Amino acid sequence: MKKMNFYPKTWQVVPQLSDRYLLDSEGKCIKDLVLRNSYAEDMKVSEMNLNITKFSAIDTKGQEHFIADFPGQAAIPIKGMHTGLFLKSKSVLSLETGSYIAFRFYLGKSGSKIIYSDRFEERADGIKFLDFEIVNGLTIAGDESPETILRFDFVPFKSMGLFKTIAQLFKVPGILAGKLAHS
Repeated sequence: MKKMNFYPKTWQVVPQLSDRYLLDSEGKCIKDLVLRNSYAEDMKVSEMNLNITKFSAIDTKGQEHFIADFPGQAAIPIKGMHTGLFLKSKSVLSLETGSYIAFRFYLGKSGSKIIYSDRFEERADGIKFLDFEIVNGLTIAGDESPETILRFDFVPFKSMGLFKTIAQLFKVPGILAGKLAHS
C-alpha cells in the first residue's frame, strides 16, 4: 500500500486552543480575543453589520483609550464564532501596556444592521456605541505581535424548515419596530 501525504489548503484554529498555533511571521504570539456583549446574547443576535466610526479599549480603571478612527467606511460584517469567521486588527496592540476589559465600537448615524437568530433584520441607527467585554481580559506586556484576532460570541441561527427557507426568499422588506434599537 502506498503512503500519501495530504496537505489541506485551509486551516481553522479553534479559539483559545493554544497560543503555539497563533504565531506571526516573526514568531511573535498573536492575541486571539473573544468578545461578548451580554445584551446582544440575551436578544439572540447572530450577526451585525456595523458602520464603525471609532474604536476604543476600556482599561480596568474604566478609562477609555482610542485605538483607531474609520472615516467614510461602509458597514463591516461581524459574524459569530460559530461561522469560523473573525476580524483581524493590527492596531489593537498599539495600546499602552496594561490590562483591558472591553472594546467600544462607536457607530455612525446610519448604515448599521442587526440580524437575530430567527433571521429578523433590524436597522440599528439609534445606537451610538456598543461595548464588548473581552473574555478573560487582555493584558499587553509590549512584546506581542501587532496582529490581533477578534472573535465575537454570538448565538447561531435557528434552523428553519424547507418551507420557511423558501418563503424567506420572497419576503418583502418592511420597516418594523425593532427589538434592540428601540429598547
